[in-house]
Amino acid sequence: MTFSVKTIPDMLVEAYGNQTEVARRLSCHRNTVRRYLYDKEARHHAIVNGVLMIHQGGRGVYDRNQH
Repeated sequence: MTFSVKTIPDMLVEAYGNQTEVARRLSCHRNTVRRYLYDKEARHHAIVNGVLMIHQGGRGVYDRNQH
């Protein structure tokens, strides 16, 4: 089984910079495309076989020492 891994900046190059077209291909909102626009190293997202995978790190983490 082969799979392809891309990033949103890679897809924007293929779509000639059209964010709406990338959002349509990924079945997501255009603001989601804008959120990961500068994530070129895929630290927070990846597109695997046309499906957007995001990293939600730090969400819901509570640190007692912070307060």
